[in-house]
This record gives sequence, structure tokens and C-alpha cells, in this order.
Amino acid sequence: MVKLSFIIKIRLNIFKMKRIFLLLFLLVALTANSQVIINEVMYAPVSPMKEWFEIYNNSASPVNIQNWKWRDAAQSNPIRTITTQNIQIPAYSFAVVCEDSANLKTYFPSFTGLVLQSSGWNALNNSGDENVVVYNSSTVIVDSLTYNNSWGGTGGFSLERKNPSGPTNSSSNWGTCIDPSKGTPGRVNSLTPKQFDLYLKSFDVTPANPVVGDTLKLYFWIKNIGMDPASNYTLNIYKDANFDSVPQPSEMINSQLFAGPLNSNDSVDYRFNIPGADSGLKQYIGKIVFASDQDTVNNVLIRSVNIGGHVVSTGILINEIMYAPQSPEPEWVELYNNSNNPINLKNWKISDSTSENSPVVITASDKYVNANDYIVIAKNSSIVPLHLLIDTNKIIYVSSLPTLNNDRDKVIIFNNASAKVDEVSYKSSWGGSSRNSLERISALKPSNDSTNWINSLDCEFSSPTRQNSFSNVIPAVRNDLVVNEIMFDPLTSSCEWIELYNRSGKYLNLNGWKAAIGSSSVNIFDNCNFTLKPGAYLVVAADTTLYSRFGYLKFADSTYRVVINSGVSLSNSGSLVKIHDVLNTTVDSVYYSPKWHNSNISDTKGYSLERISSELAGNLPSNWSSSADMLGGTPGKRNSIYTRNNTESSLSVSPNPFSPDGDGVEDFTIIKYKLKANTSQVRVKIFDVKGRVVRTLLNNQFSAGESQIIFDGKDDGGNKLRIGIYVVFVEAVDDRGGTFEQTKTTLVIAAKL
Repeated sequence: MVKLSFIIKIRLNIFKMKRIFLLLFLLVALTANSQVIINEVMYAPVSPMKEWFEIYNNSASPVNIQNWKWRDAAQSNPIRTITTQNIQIPAYSFAVVCEDSANLKTYFPSFTGLVLQSSGWNALNNSGDENVVVYNSSTVIVDSLTYNNSWGGTGGFSLERKNPSGPTNSSSNWGTCIDPSKGTPGRVNSLTPKQFDLYLKSFDVTPANPVVGDTLKLYFWIKNIGMDPASNYTLNIYKDANFDSVPQPSEMINSQLFAGPLNSNDSVDYRFNIPGADSGLKQYIGKIVFASDQDTVNNVLIRSVNIGGHVVSTGILINEIMYAPQSPEPEWVELYNNSNNPINLKNWKISDSTSENSPVVITASDKYVNANDYIVIAKNSSIVPLHLLIDTNKIIYVSSLPTLNNDRDKVIIFNNASAKVDEVSYKSSWGGSSRNSLERISALKPSNDSTNWINSLDCEFSSPTRQNSFSNVIPAVRNDLVVNEIMFDPLTSSCEWIELYNRSGKYLNLNGWKAAIGSSSVNIFDNCNFTLKPGAYLVVAADTTLYSRFGYLKFADSTYRVVINSGVSLSNSGSLVKIHDVLNTTVDSVYYSPKWHNSNISDTKGYSLERISSELAGNLPSNWSSSADMLGGTPGKRNSIYTRNNTESSLSVSPNPFSPDGDGVEDFTIIKYKLKANTSQVRVKIFDVKGRVVRTLLNNQFSAGESQIIFDGKDDGGNKLRIGIYVVFVEAVDDRGGTFEQTKTTLVIAAKL
């Protein structure tokens, strides 16, 4: 028995040693691979940008990543290969794993690092609670990230890791990229503190609308966002003569040396004047040159300016072109005298691209164009009956007027000395097709600038002998009109639609406005004088089956308008809906997702997505939820889940109390805060009466001095909080975590009687 006991002990000891050896082996393996970390994730790009994530070798030795793999979300999702090639990530270097490498380089043209395109890409979750897992060739986890959209990285900006040596799954170690490019693939993250980093924060040119002879004033603002002082750096200024956006030594017009130290977080400005500006488009480049700079991407800014004044001394400009009329209207060209003196057009000529060497005489007799007035050159008199407001004294009939091409062509005007006075090389993409004329926007901008021409907005489809229709257009302001409701998965008996809301407090003329839905563009007006009053709704639907579900929309009402357009086509998997005005200025944009629906609804078919507050960002997932209306939507009227916030204190909660019970009435509350600083890092947390943190809404994230947050009454685990009193705590901190401002208030979660 002694011998047997001794043998058993030996075997047990050997077994223990094997276990210890195995644990040591695994520990060494994990340690060896922990040097590579997940460093940046673009999980919510704005289409057509594609998703990507970045890994970083945070060690002094290269790492071979042959046969490495990655996976997202649940364990059931397949593991994807990063690369099968024998590739090494050098010490302290990056590699980007992406859905589409060409797409990545399109949005980040300065990127020159290692990029790896992964086939069979799995879409990353935009709302969070998503895993990104990286495996080595032995399928051992190298790093794993479980992020949440509250950490940052929404709205087309990447989610950046702050400290490469800090924990992967700590929200305080992540935040939204603050780089102007919205991401930093292949280089040090914008949130990672750098020893030396100068930042050309702004570059402005005044006056905004200069004329010939003005002095251009160039204003530069340089900030030190590094940790150490910066000395002996230079600001170089270039006139980009060839418009290639590349600063060349031969293009430099000024160089300013800053010898003295610029401390961390301090700024310096510099002004440079360029007197006696001549006419035309100019482009200038500002570039910081600093030998110790660890991030040079933020060192360059480019600004363009159009200098007006007369194109030529005569002041005659091509102002409007009817190249694609609808029979019986003839082709015609309108000229404008942009001078203070009358001009005689006797023996002046006109041509298109094919007749440039043999232009046609406009008139052999005296014909004056008054100062700041118009004259039309038309092929025949059939133009007159079609335009009630036309002035027949301002028309010259030229039967041999060259025939203009409907796709692209030139219109050239020559004076009586056969010198070119003005020339326009138009394309149909500029406007002017389908019986509308092509109208010039500004006499002070170049004739061959495509942005200076527009499809006529006039009710007669053109404006011969009078001021162009654009003169009455008031440029839109961001969020004047917002996307307020989206029906992307209707019942089979109805159709897809979007609802827009005028929150501007002014009448909006929507003539020429469009909605970009995915890759298509849809007109959102139904006549030439389409005006939407303040607080009114516009419903743009695919077809008339809209009325079978929402019969009240058949009847006229000043609070809503309905437009039927077959071009409305919404993806069930999510897409971009963008509203832009007649100048193609983006007024609002929303990249919706089916994940924005209320998680308590098992079948969302026939339910719209409603915006909770028109005052908060459209791309904020927490600002959207499922309609609570019995019809499945509220087109043309106030949203069923609308939440108001009309308080003005430094920290307010409205409504308060609120009842997040899923009935669509006061299911959400809006927390609004005002801080003393314009921007800072902010923490917003919810505590229960025992002082326990139940929900973290912001955690050391950069925020504006005044902001709003939607709270849904759930804890950090997604569970409904109990009825009771809670404390909202707002704290502003500096870069090193020091608190400089705090405020708190109470909120009540209640139940409806």
C-alpha cells in the first residue's frame, strides 16, 4: 500500500506539473499576441463610405499576421480571414482591415499604410453592444472589443482608442474621432495624446465676396495640441496656380517663422494680406512645417475664393440658355449688360462649338442693351406667345442661330472686333433640360463654373427678358426642414413614404428641392410655387396606396402637403435619406436603421420610424423609435412619440415625470444642459436614491457647451428602471480627468394611472 500511495502521489504531481506547464504556455502565447490591439473602428460610416477597423502593433518587434482572422457579433457569425499572405506589421505600426480597400483610399487619399480587404464582410452594428474579435493563426484571441454607440463613433466619424496601453473594453479609453477627415486610418489617433502636434485649426479669407482690386486678408490660427511646447516652426503660404491642391516650392508667396515656444493648448494667429486682387477663381494653401510634428495630416488647409468684377470691359454676359425647348418654343440665348452704360450690339456675333470659326451676326443695325438690363437672341417669334411677361422690345430674331446640342455644347459671344466677350461650355448635368432653361446664378462668378448655373425655377420654366428666377430664392439653413418619419417596410396594401417637418418658423419655398434616398434623387415639390408653412409637414410617398392606410391625407389641410413620386424606394436594411435645397446644400440627413425600432415590438412591418425630437440630431439612434399610433404611423401630423423640451435652466429634464412603458406617450425624456465652457469632456450619469450608478449616458466624451440627451428609462444593461426618484449628474472634466464644473437635478420615473 505504501508503494501504491507513493506512485499515485508521483502521478498526481506529474499531472499538476503538466497543468502548470500548459497554463504557462497559454500565458506566454497570450502575452506574445497581446501586443497587437484593436485601435480604431469605423462602424457607422455615411454611405457610400464602407466599414473598416484598424489594428496596431504596440510593441518594439514586428508581428507576422499570416492566416489571422476576425469575427463580429455573435459566436454564430462566421470567422473571416484577414490575410493568407506572409505579412508583418512593423513595430509601432498600423494595419487596416476593411470591406473595400479602394473605397477606403477614396475617402482617405493620404493613406499609404498597410490595408487588408476582408471578403464576406459582416456589417458592424451601429447601435453598439457589438464585438470585434481578432484571432491569430492558431485561432487564439489576440484582442476583443465590445463597443457601444454611447462611447462615440457615430454619424460617419470613427471610434478611436485613446491610449494604446489602456484597457480595450473600457468606455473611458474610447471616443469620437476629432480629426477633420473623420477618421485616422494608418496613423496615430486624433484622441491619442502626442508629444509634439501642431494643428492648423482654421484658415479664413476675407472679404467673403471680393471684387477686383480688393485686398485679400488671409487669417490663420495655429494650435499646439501636443503635450510639449513647440518651437522653431514655420507657416508657409502658397498660391495654388494649377489647382492641384499640392503645395509646391515655386508657388510659395510667404513664409513666417515662429521661433518662440508655443505651450500645450496655446494658440497663435497670423495674418497675411494680398493687395490688388484680379478677377477669377483663386486657391491658397496654408501649411505648418515642424520637424518634430507627430501628426502632419492636420497641418494643411486649402481655401478658394472667387473674385468678381466685370469679366470684360464691355460687361456683356451670357445669362440664360434655352437649349432644350418643348415645341413650339424655339432655342434662344439671353444676354445681360453687367455695366453702368448702354452697349450697342451692332455687328456682334454668336456661335456654338461647331461654328466658332464662322460665328453668326446677331444684328447689322444699332441695338442697345441698357445698363443692368437684358436682351434675348431667339430663332423666331414663336417664343412670344409662350411667355406672358416677355418684353418684345428686348428680343432680336436670328433665323440662322446655331442649333444647340441637348447633351453639351458651347455658346460664345463676340464683340464687333471679333474678340470673345463671354463663353459658356454647358452640360446637361448643369440643368436646363426638359423645357426648363439654364439660368445663371451670379454675374460675379465665372461663366464656366457649373455651380453658377441652375435649372430655371420660374413657373413659365424660364425668364426671358427679366431677372432670373433664382434671384427670389432664399438659401436654406441647416435643419430648417428635417426628416421626421420614415416608413420603409409598409404593409402590402400600402406604400413606402417619408415625412418632412418645417421646424424653421418661416415659410419655405421648396421649388427645386430634392430628397436623396439611397442612390436615387426624388423631387419633393408639386408645383413651381410650393411653399410649406412653419410647423407643417410634407409627406413624399411612392404611390396613392398611401391613402388606403391614411385616409385623412386625401383632404386638404394647411398643416400638411402630400407629394406622390414613384422614385421613393426605401431599403429595409437601412439607407441614407438626405434633403438638399435648390443650391444642393444639405439641409438634413438621416442614415436610418431597422435596429432603431422599439425592441419590444416583435414584428415591425407596417410601423414607421418616428423622430422623438426635431431639435436633436437626426442621426442619433436614441432619437428614433417605432410609431405608437394604431395605424402604424402619423404622416402629416405630430409624431405619436414626440417629446417636448421647453425649459431653459442650466440642467433640465422634460417631461418630468415620464413613463417609459412603451405606449408612445412620454416614453422618453430629454436631459438638457448648459456648461460654462464652449466645449469640454463631459460625463452624464443617472444615480438611484442609494447613490448607485444605473446608467452612463456620456463618459468623458467631447461635447458642446450646450447639448441635449434622450433618456429611455433603462439601465446600462438595457433593463427598465423601477418607478422612483433618480438623480441626473453632469460633470465637465479637463483632458487629465480633473473636474471643473458639476451640476445635478432629479427626475422621476412614474406609471400612468
